[in-house]
Amino acid sequence: MISSVFAVLAVAQLCLAVAVGRHLRAAPGLLVAVPTLVCAALVWDNGVIALGSSVGAGPLLESLSVPRFVAHALLTPLLVLWSLSAAEHAGLHRAKGRGARGAAVGLTVLLVAAGVLHDILGLALRAERWAHTLRYVNDAASPTGPLPAIVTGLVVLSAGIVVWRSTGFVWLAVTAAVMVTVSGAAVQVPVLGNAGEVVLNVGLLLTVRRFLPVSPRRARAGVTPAEAHP
Repeated sequence: MISSVFAVLAVAQLCLAVAVGRHLRAAPGLLVAVPTLVCAALVWDNGVIALGSSVGAGPLLESLSVPRFVAHALLTPLLVLWSLSAAEHAGLHRAKGRGARGAAVGLTVLLVAAGVLHDILGLALRAERWAHTLRYVNDAASPTGPLPAIVTGLVVLSAGIVVWRSTGFVWLAVTAAVMVTVSGAAVQVPVLGNAGEVVLNVGLLLTVRRFLPVSPRRARAGVTPAEAHP
């Protein structure tokens, strides 16, 4: 039963990846590219967990699981840069300064490095069963394990709050708050973390649609991003 839930979450992430990715031509920058990559990686993440019990513990499932950790290590911190890009597109002038960009790049590099040390170089896979599912978890002893995801979630939440207070757009703040709230419980109930990722990615999609730049022709016609993507 729970395996089916993960399968549904994989389908949801696929739909989100397609929904965000269709805007790549209109805005081929971080605003669209990062959520597309994150959603696509989470399709694999949820799909492998959904198939875990059917595949069974062993070299095959272990090999299929490695990309889950690599993707989390390399892609999750990019949401820090995405948050800055979203703030820029929302018209927050402070987000366009060199200081903000330098801080975002520096923090992203640090979080990627921490993720690489824990989830790639230090990866120690161990099979774990939970509620009739079978998945591999990283058993590496490292204090930096959940740190990149936690810091990234707080950055996205902070950006969502700032965007909300500046523009009235609330959905990024709401969905990021849901993700941060359920992340603590995800240690005991893993499916909550994966479901929270879907909720957050819905917020990313809504943010992309709200602040997606319009084409020059439509801009001359007076069409705003909100009107172009209701």
